[in-house]
This record gives sequence, structure tokens and C-alpha cells, in this order.
Amino acid sequence: MEESFNCFIKSAFYDRKRKLTITKDCIEFEDNDLVNGQNTKFTKEEIESFRFGVKWLNGYSFTFGRIYSIDIKNKEGKIIKLRLKSIYGIRKKELHHKYATIIDQLLDFHFMDISKNYLNQFKKNEKFTLLSIHFLPEGIQLKNNKIILWEDLTSKQYHNKYSLFSKTNKNVYLILEYNSDWNTAVVYSVVEKILLDKKESPTI
Repeated sequence: MEESFNCFIKSAFYDRKRKLTITKDCIEFEDNDLVNGQNTKFTKEEIESFRFGVKWLNGYSFTFGRIYSIDIKNKEGKIIKLRLKSIYGIRKKELHHKYATIIDQLLDFHFMDISKNYLNQFKKNEKFTLLSIHFLPEGIQLKNNKIILWEDLTSKQYHNKYSLFSKTNKNVYLILEYNSDWNTAVVYSVVEKILLDKKESPTI
């Protein structure tokens, strides 16, 4: 993995190019913070969550464009917003590649480490909460206090959603959307690793 990743973001045709830098130590975006007139910079310790997705631009009877959206939030609730807009298919492949690359870099530099920290807590039999999910040694507890045991838990990955549900009770489930639910990708990484480990070593 390279030491740093740099690219330029142009949110709209009339907007200027703004530099995005992702390193193992920080994320910095040239969005000219209105408070202090500087670029927005999150150190690794400040970074908390992210979300991403594609919003379709629809006309009366057809879709005429799309906006690739990535939001990164720090522990104080401040958000770096990255937007890539394609109208009438212009630069669609180029922007999709840039969007996917940024997500990969965010995962590699920062969010895989966040996932590993949660997994280390789980291995120590420590309870923790990620999004609305309480992770317990015996399973996951949802907002309605329903508990799905690990051996009863299954999942399904969609293009823009990730679902968790009970094998034995179809009425007990949770659906997370990558575009709106913070750290859905982290939940995916943590849950899938736990399920894989339990499949390979049932006594874990």
C-alpha cells in the first residue's frame, strides 16, 4: 500500500478542483473551512465513521445523471463531504473509478483498523455497540432488544444495503443502508469476520 493517496474532487461543472489527501495519519480536504479559512483535516484519532452511495438524478420520465457521495465524520460530528456528479453519462466511468478508489483507500488507511479494534474487543469477550447493534459474546442485540444468537445469524449483501436476520424467525432482522447509515461497511467487516471465525472454529 502506498504511503498516501491524492486526488482532486470537482463536485460540479462550475466548481473548482479541490485536493483530497488520505494518509495513514489523517484525511485532509481542500474545502476551505468557513470557520478558520483552512482546509478540513481529521487526524486518525479523530476519525469516527463514514458512509457512501449513489444518488440518481431523475427527470420526468428518465434518469439523466448520478451523484457519487462519500461522507467522513469525526468524533466531534464534523463532516467532510465529497461529491462527484455525472450528467448524461459524461465522465461516468472515470468518476465511478475515482469513487471506488476513494472508498478503498479510506478502508485501507483507516476503517479496517477501526474494524480490527472492534474485533479485538469481541475476542476479549467485551461488549460494544456499533450503530444500533449491541455485540455480545452470544450474539447481537437489536434496538427492539431482540437477540440473534451467532449460530442463528445470517446475512445478505446487496449493492447498496446489508441485512442481518435470524435463520429461525424471519420477523427478526435489521437492514442497513450504506448511503445513510454510518459505518455500515465496518459492521459488515466485523460481522462477516466473526461468522467466518465461528464457522471455521465452532468453539470460538
